[in-house]
Amino acid sequence: MKPNFEEAKLQNKADFLRDTGLSLDKFIIVIDLVTEHIKRVQKQNPNKAKGIKPSILVEDRILLTVYYLRHYPTFKNLGDIFGISESYANKIYHYILNILVQELHVTGSKELLNKDLDTIVIDVTEQQIERPVKNQKKYYSGKKKTYN
Repeated sequence: MKPNFEEAKLQNKADFLRDTGLSLDKFIIVIDLVTEHIKRVQKQNPNKAKGIKPSILVEDRILLTVYYLRHYPTFKNLGDIFGISESYANKIYHYILNILVQELHVTGSKELLNKDLDTIVIDVTEQQIERPVKNQKKYYSGKKKTYN
């Protein structure tokens, strides 16, 4: 994974698809959609254009978002990859994801009922939390009955 779009688009097409889950052509379409959305919002509300300009280009913010959606790293790892802080990576991800939901007209989970889908994968893993041996009463509620 290259930390910016200029380097990432020079990759082999198969590697770019593997890293992002999108072909380069579709990724460029997404860039255009997000850029137009940002311009439209700034035109409607000029105060949104004021302030400190983002340190990361729109292309790189979209790359960060799709990389997160594809690989699901922690925001700490994502920040390290893109050379930004964990909180800024989280902020960028949520901002761009909100734009993508609006621009791609995702209506929510009810939309899944209207589509002809072959497969849906849902992550439902659960991890047990280790309980302390001493002073367990402070941490144990007795509701799940999964203690030893």
